[in-house]
Amino acid sequence: MNDKYNPKEAEERIAGFWEKNKVYEYKKGGKTYAIDTPPPTVSGQIHVGHAYSYSQTDFVARYRRMKGYSVFYPFGLDNNGLPTELLVEKQNNVTAEHVGREKFIELVETTIKDYERLYIEIYKRLGISVDWNHYYTTISNDVQKISQYSFIELYKMGRTYRKETPTIWCTKDKTALSQMELEDKTLRSKFVKIRFAPDVVIATTRPEMLPACVAIFISPDDKRAKELAGKKVKVPIFGQEVKILQDRRVDPEKGTGIVMCCTFGDATDVEWYKAYNLPLSVVINEKGQMTHEHFKGMKIKDARSAIIEELKKSNHLIEEKEIDHVVNVHERCKTEIEFMVKKQWYIKYLDMKDELLRLGRELNWHPEYARNRYENWINGLQWDWAISRQRFFGIPFPIWYCKNCDEPIMPDKKDLPVNPLSMKSKAKCPKCGSSESVPESDVMDTWATSSLTPLINRRWGLDSEIPEIYPMALRPQAHDIISFWLFTTVVKCYLHTGKLPWKDAMISGYGLDPHGKPMHKSAGNTIEPLPVADKYGADALRYWASSSKLGEDASFQEKEVITGARLMNKLWNVAKFISKNKSGGKDMSNIMDRWIMARLAETTKQATEMFDDYNYSGAKRVVEEFFWFFCDNYVEFIKHRIYNNDTSANYALNAAFLSVLKMLAPFMPYVTEEIYQELYKNGPGDSIHLSEWPGFDKKMHDKQSLEDGDKIYKTIAFIRQWKHSKGMALNAELENVVLEGIPEEGEPEVRGAMNIKKITRGKGEAEIPETGIRAKLQ
Repeated sequence: MNDKYNPKEAEERIAGFWEKNKVYEYKKGGKTYAIDTPPPTVSGQIHVGHAYSYSQTDFVARYRRMKGYSVFYPFGLDNNGLPTELLVEKQNNVTAEHVGREKFIELVETTIKDYERLYIEIYKRLGISVDWNHYYTTISNDVQKISQYSFIELYKMGRTYRKETPTIWCTKDKTALSQMELEDKTLRSKFVKIRFAPDVVIATTRPEMLPACVAIFISPDDKRAKELAGKKVKVPIFGQEVKILQDRRVDPEKGTGIVMCCTFGDATDVEWYKAYNLPLSVVINEKGQMTHEHFKGMKIKDARSAIIEELKKSNHLIEEKEIDHVVNVHERCKTEIEFMVKKQWYIKYLDMKDELLRLGRELNWHPEYARNRYENWINGLQWDWAISRQRFFGIPFPIWYCKNCDEPIMPDKKDLPVNPLSMKSKAKCPKCGSSESVPESDVMDTWATSSLTPLINRRWGLDSEIPEIYPMALRPQAHDIISFWLFTTVVKCYLHTGKLPWKDAMISGYGLDPHGKPMHKSAGNTIEPLPVADKYGADALRYWASSSKLGEDASFQEKEVITGARLMNKLWNVAKFISKNKSGGKDMSNIMDRWIMARLAETTKQATEMFDDYNYSGAKRVVEEFFWFFCDNYVEFIKHRIYNNDTSANYALNAAFLSVLKMLAPFMPYVTEEIYQELYKNGPGDSIHLSEWPGFDKKMHDKQSLEDGDKIYKTIAFIRQWKHSKGMALNAELENVVLEGIPEEGEPEVRGAMNIKKITRGKGEAEIPETGIRAKLQ
């Protein structure tokens, strides 16, 4: 073996070995363990946070292989979403609208190829043990076919519908959004009180919506309601008359207790608009510009300031102050959302809330508390799922509309995938029989496709279908996309199959920057994984990913990576020691060898139970603690026997070290494979990652050996400490040591480990803690 371990050289060599010998290839037959791994979004942004979550999934995949499963572990890239479009626009300094649909799609396809290669290179370097035979992208032909087939099937079920209705809208990205794409953000804004009439004062943060005011609301519990309800007032500046109505959604204690309803300032406005059949007044366009004649073309914030100035001049402004308030923003670009009336396609699921809650309770959550986020999301749902997106690069809706009666026209399954913009419908209108049609120009929300990953992996509806992997064993993902990915996957897969898509959900945390903040290119705080792997080794980076509990976020700490590198080097050094002194035999006659194997049995039992419960960090911790104890104590104690070719010591040393290697292999795949190939392989192509996980050996778990061995270990440790206190070298010879109560088998072990000429059994002076042994040292 080389004197030093070179991670970069070993990683290249071992990766080639894995690929050549198809170590991670899924093989049909036997026990299948299928993982629904998340396809990372091609956004041009990849950092150690991605290494954090994907490594954790890989820990489980490697463990399950060693437990005898045929692991189905695919890899996909999500390259049809808005982040991919924004990446291409930014990199090429263009806008999709300016370039045009066809040329922009060509530009996207060209640009993302380099990023796809980079993503694959990074995940391979990290040692993510996916089966590359099952690689897909969410824009590929097969995936488009599955996604379009899903839409058509849901349409036949009556689960999709098209409706012109107020829709959540991003004015920056100029597309509709779903409720799951929103997040709360605290923003600085103006809070104003506006006099509509002497007894009607409105408090609002959105005075720019005054031209869209269509009603005033007051709570029926408000004592003013009796006098005001039914009256009409004029809207300041703009002059339209609006009626005062009663509704219990108004909080009498909030603001002035009287609110205006505008089309549309927020979600409550939408509810009132529908409930009271109010008129529609649109004053903001898709780009976030005012359309009212007096403020036409102004951006929303500019119009807000201008209208406040007009209110001051007309003496309608009573109060103005700066406040911080929470608003809904698009989770991608952080732009405040608006509501636009648009014809959109929806997936109907509000009527399924109770059923979806039941399914969530049937799923095994790790950690269990992650289910709360799922349930809170369902309980808070107010809208069906809007899946229309006004973008260019995405999976097209497989729909034409009859030119005569607007009835949707769907293609046959055998013709999928289709792009209605570039081909004509083969079918006639099912309603009126017309052969004239108009294509749908919107594309589907990327989550409408990503929510199908279990069926994409199954290759649902394709000739190459793999039915045995569904339902899958595991959905691993971060907690921040429970409402996005996990929830929508439950919805669509259950609608299509009547089953939960997986048995277990493993919810990871998120890898953060050293200060505990999310990593974003725009914030300038991203840490790329390859430079870290180049400096310390991919195993060291994976070690950091294994150091926090499941479900918890973790800040990137270089010192943790350095600790991982130290562990790699220690494994290598122990392997070198063994390689120079290796001999055969299965003798287990020595008490200290039986003792370390009994301790190993305890560790194996703990690590296995923890891994079975997806507690990978706990499993790594107990194995690592055992390994350092093994190195600092057992290996030092037995060196005198190893140098004398003691067969019992050699057997225990190798058996224990091989078990440690196997139990650390899921976390540190490269260094453990390199050592395994040097010391323990059983022939060409044999890999530690296909070897058997160490089982709990009851015979080895000998309680008497544990008890006696602990006494001997503590006696040796006591003498070591005494030597250290006297400034003596640990290998300094002692003439005579008196020991009282030492187990008979322990005497030669203490003498050999501590270089003692003679041990005398007699009355000791100092008590060795927790042993019942007394010692006299001089």
